[in-house]
Amino acid sequence: MSSADAITGSIPASADNLPATVFEATAHNADRAFEAAITPLVPLLLRYFTRRVTPADDAADCTSETLLALWRHRSRLPQSEEERRAWAYGIARKVLANHQRGRVRRAIADDALRAAAAVPVAPVPDEAFTAAEALTLLTPRDQELVRLVVWEELSVADAGRALGIRPGTARTRYSRALSRLRETYAILDQS
Repeated sequence: MSSADAITGSIPASADNLPATVFEATAHNADRAFEAAITPLVPLLLRYFTRRVTPADDAADCTSETLLALWRHRSRLPQSEEERRAWAYGIARKVLANHQRGRVRRAIADDALRAAAAVPVAPVPDEAFTAAEALTLLTPRDQELVRLVVWEELSVADAGRALGIRPGTARTRYSRALSRLRETYAILDQS
């Protein structure tokens, strides 16, 4: 700033010369203005969701999501109170639609899970417990290789790729792991 600027009290043209507190004060004022504009809408939004959301406990979550969306779009905040209210309800409608779609998806997933749980499971033979115990005695690396091949039905080469090892190395490790698994199983089965 030149001495002429100091005498006339003019504001520097570059924002680089302004102290950081000016920007902080501006941001703080903007936050306070947003809060003052939105605070009267909170009980209205909560009432809006309480009347439309099942279970009613989800109304507070939907209100919070709406407030977050209002914050994200605060640069478009209307000036008049009536326009602000209509704008907030427009965003609330979208939050409500998302909530309802989520409830439908969860209901479908719950039904599928119930149907899967209703399928009777065959009893597990004692040999399976012995095999599971024998598997735990292998190294974690070999355990995962065996699980991928046996449980997930991958080829040894594909299981190796999933673990980041070459197919030839995977075949060697798998062969050795099966040998150790058979030996351990035989020992555990005798006891």
